[in-house]
Amino acid sequence: MSKKIYNVLTFTIGGLVVLGGRYIGLSLIERIIAFIVIGGLFEIIYRKTKKENK
Repeated sequence: MSKKIYNVLTFTIGGLVVLGGRYIGLSLIERIIAFIVIGGLFEIIYRKTKKENK
């Protein structure tokens, strides 16, 4: 996965978290925390798969 695809996926996942959180009634702070957690997990998965591919 290239860095460009990674950035697009991160932005898309973040948007889904923020919009989905609004739909289910989360506050802004809760949505920001959820975005950080989901983004962090995605970053960990990306780094692990990048290391395994080398």
